[in-house]
Amino acid sequence: FADAAGSLLVDLRAAAALVERGSSLLPSGVIAVEGNFKRGDTVNILDATGSVIARGLVNYSSEDCIRIKGAHSDELPSLLGHPADDEMVHRDNLTLVGD
Repeated sequence: FADAAGSLLVDLRAAAALVERGSSLLPSGVIAVEGNFKRGDTVNILDATGSVIARGLVNYSSEDCIRIKGAHSDELPSLLGHPADDEMVHRDNLTLVGD
């Protein structure tokens, strides 16, 4: 694994979607953004307890992640001022960190 450039803290629903259903991480499930990273960097995905549950390649810079965290997909273009990916981390670019 490459070193993570930052972290995304997710709510309980997002954590369950990632772990139980293999879903992508959507901005609506992100509570907090830590670190300074750019699109394509590796980030840790943390659950509400701060445990790393996954790692993935992020579709947005840390600045954009802060701007869109908690937002629904249809809000992203207006928040960012350009067309946007629905996923903050696509499931194809995400690996669960097993226990």
